[in-house]
Amino acid sequence: MTKQSGLGNAAWMASLALGLPGAAVAQGGNAPPAGGPLLLPLVDVEATQPPNTLQRAAPVSRLPGSVQDTPQTINVIPREVLEQQNVTTLEEALRNVPGITMSIGEGNGGVAGDQFRIRGFAAQNDIYVDGLRDFGAYTRDAFTYEDVAVLKGPSGYALGAGSVGGGVAVNTRLPHLGNSYSGVATGGMGPYARGTLDLNRQIGETTAIRLNLMGQSSEKVGREDVDSRRWGIAPSIAFGLGTDTTLSLHYQHYEYDNATDAGVPVATLPGRTIGRPLTEYRLPRGTWYGFSSDRDEVTVDQVTARLSHTASDWLTLQNDTRLSFVDRDFAYSIASCNAACLGNYLAGRPATVALSGAGNPYHQETWAIQNVATATARFTTGPLRHELVAGVDISYEDFDRTGYGIVGDRPATSIFGGNRDLALERGTASYSRQAGITTYAGFLNERLWLTPEISLIGGLRVSRYEVDYDAITYGSGATQDIKTDATVVDPRASLVWQPAPNQTYYFTYSTSSTPPGYLFTTFPASASNYQQGFDPERNTLYEVGAKVSLLDNRLGLYGALYRIDKSNATQAGVDGELVQTSDEQRNQGIEIGITGQITPAWTINANYTAMDSETLSSTNAAAVGKRVQYVPENAASLWSTYEFNKGQAWNLLVGGGITWRDQVYLNNTNTNEAPANLAFDAVVSHRINDHLRLQVNGYNLGDALNYDAVFGNRAIPSPGRTVLFTLAADF
Repeated sequence: MTKQSGLGNAAWMASLALGLPGAAVAQGGNAPPAGGPLLLPLVDVEATQPPNTLQRAAPVSRLPGSVQDTPQTINVIPREVLEQQNVTTLEEALRNVPGITMSIGEGNGGVAGDQFRIRGFAAQNDIYVDGLRDFGAYTRDAFTYEDVAVLKGPSGYALGAGSVGGGVAVNTRLPHLGNSYSGVATGGMGPYARGTLDLNRQIGETTAIRLNLMGQSSEKVGREDVDSRRWGIAPSIAFGLGTDTTLSLHYQHYEYDNATDAGVPVATLPGRTIGRPLTEYRLPRGTWYGFSSDRDEVTVDQVTARLSHTASDWLTLQNDTRLSFVDRDFAYSIASCNAACLGNYLAGRPATVALSGAGNPYHQETWAIQNVATATARFTTGPLRHELVAGVDISYEDFDRTGYGIVGDRPATSIFGGNRDLALERGTASYSRQAGITTYAGFLNERLWLTPEISLIGGLRVSRYEVDYDAITYGSGATQDIKTDATVVDPRASLVWQPAPNQTYYFTYSTSSTPPGYLFTTFPASASNYQQGFDPERNTLYEVGAKVSLLDNRLGLYGALYRIDKSNATQAGVDGELVQTSDEQRNQGIEIGITGQITPAWTINANYTAMDSETLSSTNAAAVGKRVQYVPENAASLWSTYEFNKGQAWNLLVGGGITWRDQVYLNNTNTNEAPANLAFDAVVSHRINDHLRLQVNGYNLGDALNYDAVFGNRAIPSPGRTVLFTLAADF
């Protein structure tokens, strides 16, 4: 797939620790002693990471230091948890992070796929792999993941445009010195079958290659005919491991063919004021409204090159480049149930749902290139110690979508579905949309230690965005040509007090901006009524927090109070045109967590957040004072395991967890909702010998009716109770 940023990959840490002290200083670890470089401890070739994720490197190289050093809430899902939970997608990994909700996608005017909302705000274009933006909208597989992190709050300095609620940062597996070979085979309910291989081979004194392979065929338990077929291959090679100059090349090819699922409609019972999914009114949760032609077919090709050079014991240079291509063919069926439909259903009479043309097919091609050059310097001037990060970030994204009609009308559809054996014939092209977005950005950040315990952080990113958008609607001949540009400045500032190496207390201010036209590639319908003169949306974070490591740094505790203000939003006015409303939304709350080992055998990763969100002002009077859509008031996750008799014949690892979120409103007037989610998962694992491990996973053991993803007028029911069996081998 890609190459990691910021040493999140343990193997990369190992190689640097073996011989690149300057690079280690630039990329991660604790602050160095005054007047000298940082020295990371040696890491073995298996690259075991600290169980306390606060002690791991920050997931983006623009934020040097460890997670504990970084004055911002960062949730990390380590590889150990990914393996214990048998995580296969990015969405599954993010269920470990409270405050994230999944959105279905907007239909033909938008993009379905990995659509996340962090602390209630869209993060549809805020996914980063190894520090570089993962362009394109699709459903991501986790077969190359080393770990997954979520940076909470506006993060314009580190991540660029968007990142209102934060960003998702993935680190991938890369070559390391030494040899290792592993394979995993999983099967179970659905039916479900998946296999992966992870092969690493040292082929020279400082050179290694790695290969990751994946194949899967599965159906979602409890959702009729929602199947997935996917496979991927990711070879990589690294040169100069353990030297002052390292070069890594990584390629990923990934394909899938999935049935699309737009969910079940939301409807309001007579006499009620709040609408809920029809599955809350005894509609079977397996109900699916798709046709056999409703598929999501994707091909992804990505090439990433990363170069790191230790120029001296105080200066490290890094250059990262990615070229990616995403080809996507998509169609789905969006059902709605009006008053007549609902009345017939409640009365036990035949009821018919309406299927929207917003689910009509489209073919989309996206290609993008990005280059980020970074210099990290640590030095002293008199009694003052400095950490300076500076660089440039240049990218271009090209988007081309063609939409199609269907031949004839969509057939009448029962409220209980039943179209699975029918295929809709694709008609002629109905529209074409093309967009190109060029970004030029420079970033600079200084950390100044006033005393060994107290430091100030100040930084900013200056970004120039140029958007060129063209659209034509065939038949009517209507065209649209938009050329817009904007320059935005996103500052950050922090005050940090570290009375001891294992304690961090901080106050942080940071911002992010979303310039006009920036989301045309992920939500092209937003261009329909675009008007010149729109100002960038602005987002501001205020956060005060603490991070403390205990028990010889095995266990980490963290907590934060935060407030996010979003202003200058754009939205559709009463006449359907987009208007610059200067609407204001606020989400404030508290987040606490624990990570690491209580004892050497007992691990825990748990998080809880309470959020108080509100629309402060709006051109829609009915929205003022209401909760921000998709923001629960409370959410929590817990995953804990205990290992009995480690290293002995009768060993056993047992564990489990809970994911829970409160009810969420699906619109800004709070008239539609999705009920609370609560799921219990468990794992039992036995190591047969030094090379073989047997594992059993159970998901949603209470068989609760939960919802994977939501939208304004629909929701996708989660899978029912599922059990999977895994055999893993490693050498």
